[in-house]
Amino acid sequence: MSNSESAATGYLWGYRRVSSVQQSYERQTKALHDEGIPEDRIYEDKLSGKTMDRPGLKALLSVARPGDTVVVSSLDRLGRTVLGTLQTFEELEEAGIHVRSLKAGEQFDGITGKLLRNIMLSIAEWERENIKERAAEGRAALAAKGERKPRPKTALRPEKVEAVRALRAQGWTIDRIVNKEEISRASVYRALNT
Repeated sequence: MSNSESAATGYLWGYRRVSSVQQSYERQTKALHDEGIPEDRIYEDKLSGKTMDRPGLKALLSVARPGDTVVVSSLDRLGRTVLGTLQTFEELEEAGIHVRSLKAGEQFDGITGKLLRNIMLSIAEWERENIKERAAEGRAALAAKGERKPRPKTALRPEKVEAVRALRAQGWTIDRIVNKEEISRASVYRALNT
């Protein structure tokens, strides 16, 4: 997939994010305006990239359509880690929405861009596997001591249940919902069956 402007056929949308209330959107806003994106087509979040519940990004996803392009000042605005950024990137791509970064070297069109994207995807997969491996090692260490880490039983908030149901109604797979909402498969099934 190319995130070049030539691949896009629809609207340009802007997304800006800062990590704290002390930070300013000014630089990102200027860059988006310089690309011709009006203020009413720019969505924003003022919170840490670690937080996956980003109301501004969700609102943008609710209006962007296949063929549209989301423009960011740099890809790290989409997430705080390589894994988080790529998950958001892949979510947009699956929806047929292109991503364009204004930062030099962050374009994924052409042969070099495809190579960079494959490298980033490999790093993200490596990061996912390391997380799984560390969790398995932790469970094994507890089991060796005769202990077991209890799984917290938490009820899903009503808005999370609504989000799960809406995504399923749109045809999303269970695995995709699990990744997007960052909840367990069991929680997804509970939300769908209540």
